[in-house]
Amino acid sequence: MFDPRIYRAGFLPALAAFVALLFSLEPTPEPIEAPLTTSFEGGPATREARTIATLAPSRTPGSSDDELLAGRVQERFEGIPGGEVSVQKVDSSWDGADVSLKNVLLTLPGDLEDVLLIVAPRDSAEGPAAAGSASDTAVLLALADDLGGSRHNRTIVLASTSGLANGGAGVRALVDQLEAPAGIEAAIVLAHTGLKDGSPPFVYPGVARPESPLPRLRLTAEQLATVQFEQKAAEGGGWSDLSRLAFPVGIGEGAALDEEGVDAITVSGGGERPPDLTGSEPDSISGATIQASGETALELILAIDDTPAGALAGGPGTYVRIGDNLLPAWTLTLLTLTLLLPSLLAAGDVFLRDRRRSPRAAARAVPWALERALLPLAALLLVYLLGLVGLLPDPDFPYDPGRYPPGGEGPLAIVAIVLAIALAALLIRPFRTPLDTEPQTLAAMAGLLICASIAVIWISNPYLALLLAPAAHVWLLPARASGPPRKPLIALLCVLVLLPTLAAGLTAGSALELGWAAPWHLLLLIVGGQFGLLLPLSWCVLLGGLLCCVAAANVDLRLNAMPEPAHQRVRGPSGHAGPGSLGGTPSGISRR
Repeated sequence: MFDPRIYRAGFLPALAAFVALLFSLEPTPEPIEAPLTTSFEGGPATREARTIATLAPSRTPGSSDDELLAGRVQERFEGIPGGEVSVQKVDSSWDGADVSLKNVLLTLPGDLEDVLLIVAPRDSAEGPAAAGSASDTAVLLALADDLGGSRHNRTIVLASTSGLANGGAGVRALVDQLEAPAGIEAAIVLAHTGLKDGSPPFVYPGVARPESPLPRLRLTAEQLATVQFEQKAAEGGGWSDLSRLAFPVGIGEGAALDEEGVDAITVSGGGERPPDLTGSEPDSISGATIQASGETALELILAIDDTPAGALAGGPGTYVRIGDNLLPAWTLTLLTLTLLLPSLLAAGDVFLRDRRRSPRAAARAVPWALERALLPLAALLLVYLLGLVGLLPDPDFPYDPGRYPPGGEGPLAIVAIVLAIALAALLIRPFRTPLDTEPQTLAAMAGLLICASIAVIWISNPYLALLLAPAAHVWLLPARASGPPRKPLIALLCVLVLLPTLAAGLTAGSALELGWAAPWHLLLLIVGGQFGLLLPLSWCVLLGGLLCCVAAANVDLRLNAMPEPAHQRVRGPSGHAGPGSLGGTPSGISRR
């Protein structure tokens, strides 16, 4: 059994970390004041969007229509007074063929070296995308007309990019090649700005890392968009923020910029996930949405430009919003480690005591526990194999989920994964336990395995590790002094401790409108390497450790009980020990 005194003492650092968390709340910084007047006109931008969709209806990356529109943008940029026009060429691929992409940039010099980047995609994976990239390009051109010819504090770079449809190749090259002495302070991305009947969020940060956007940038954008769209621009809160930190997956050029280390805010015509724009013809464009999107972007640009250098840097770097306060993320990172400490200390104590008492039994518990992790590992290897042979697509991140539906491949992949786990279970027999090992030894080894896996996850994503922290304490149930409970009870507990992680995943998937296709896209992200290799392997070890907790309850104490050696009595045939007890030769003296 585990020592409850060690376990309780291990919570003292967690208590201190929780107190530090309560006293670390910071007030939300004030948004930047909006400019008094702006001059964005949605009518000309709407007409320009319809013209673009008509002249260049098939703008796949690197196509002739994409090149045609790039020339039109360059011509418009060259007519902006005081601007410097440049062109970046990017080698990429599309649909299995090598293509040459082009970014067209307009630089409006400012007094400061800080760069404010304005980005609009120009290409389309399929169809004219009139309400999508055609409208975005039109709004970008209108912003260039409004900003050109005036004096600016910051250097403003307006970029028309190609390659959104293949993982944001153009905007990634833009960040790498852009000459920005003081770096890119912030980026504003335009996305499907001509959409009709869009729903919130109308502004959202790029999500590709477990980090938060600049708080003042985010709050200012939400405040301005709420006024222009005449409804709450974005829902926010502690659970939503924590979920997106635990599952940092986004869509569009904002996600590509975030992965490149640039704080980006996307101004959208409605929602994060791009709508189906394959049939988006010129008459489908909403002038009202273009007006609201363009006005929001212009006000945000001018508001940022009017602030002194470094004004956006207020508040913690990574945070979770709780009401009108910001909770610094370092407190959650510290709390996660302290929540693992009690389980780690108690499991280590049990295992070391059992190792001193029965070295062979403890030694056999180590490979036994690692063997349980082979079940989820078999599923992971099959996923990589399906991606290697091309049965699972391997899109470049970030990608549009609408272009990669599950179709018939999704159910087949899930069935194949289940069969792989079943085959591994037949070979491993996961509920088999060593005959000479007690349940608390196996449970302690499971606890050490789970704690180690969560610690590795903490290194890459401490917020996901926080959601998984309850799993580190499951092993205590099969290690209790009265013996382990029934297996169904422990299995139910294993499911319950994973519910916070599942709920966070559903929250992130809901923001991207993935629905029931979320498991399918999780497989695509694994195949595409978005999570790396260490994180999926750590998950395999974690699930194997939980399986060990269930299997530890399968130990039969009667079979594992070692028979006590019989007491050796030193007695002879006559019932006593001593001379003659073993018999002797008859006496030679005759008896009369």
